[in-house]
Amino acid sequence: MSDPYTEQEQVEKLKQWWKTYGSALLVGIALGLAILFGNKYWTDYKQQRAAAASALYDQLLQDYRKKAFDDVRKTAGKIIDEYSETPYAGLAAMMVARVSFDAKQSEEVQRQLRWAIDHASDGGTRHAARLRLARVLAADGKIDAALALISIKDTAGFESDYEELRGDLLVAKGDKQAAREAYARAIKHLDATSSYLPVLNMKLDDLGPETDT
Repeated sequence: MSDPYTEQEQVEKLKQWWKTYGSALLVGIALGLAILFGNKYWTDYKQQRAAAASALYDQLLQDYRKKAFDDVRKTAGKIIDEYSETPYAGLAAMMVARVSFDAKQSEEVQRQLRWAIDHASDGGTRHAARLRLARVLAADGKIDAALALISIKDTAGFESDYEELRGDLLVAKGDKQAAREAYARAIKHLDATSSYLPVLNMKLDDLGPETDT
């Protein structure tokens, strides 16, 4: 079967197609390459920043072990100011909170923990900061503020920790029944093989038997 188009006709059709669609094709290719290389650049950029923040955090840990607490604060400040999008910023804030706690600087402890709650990129760090801040508030006698702080819906992975703390706070308020229920929920969320289970059972037992109301 012969080709319905002559060679010249095919060339003319190709020219017409290129005239109509060629520019769009080139733009599409250019955009595709820009996205490809842009993504690679962004990935490399994030990796470089994470590596730099990791190196600073390693230095921070070394300073802490040497008890060079002024250097800890300085390095942590650099991480928080310049690498806030990395997981190390939240950890740095937690470390400064620890140093400030040991120095009995309650306001600075709370400031650093609140920063971690609001800005840490890692959910685990945010939960840890919230739980610690609640205990700091409780130690200052602010039980209701601590209870309000931990009254959040998303506690995934930390359910037992939140319920245990809720129980501790309710004990401090004198509400044994509500505390008993909180401890029971904490036990329910804890793995049956956990070595921490006896601690929760002891807290529950310390409340004594339930009484009829």
